[in-house]
Amino acid sequence: MSRSIRICSYLLLPLIYLLVNVKIAQLGESFPITIVTFLPVFAVVVH
Repeated sequence: MSRSIRICSYLLLPLIYLLVNVKIAQLGESFPITIVTFLPVFAVVVH
């Protein structure tokens, strides 16, 4: 179970990264948004 969830999260990382980059480009912001968006993802991967 946990392995499949971990694999799914790894597959989602590139998609989330692209979405975050698009959002940053639209908002003109930088690092704080990426950190905030990646925190939940890393929490899921760690657990």
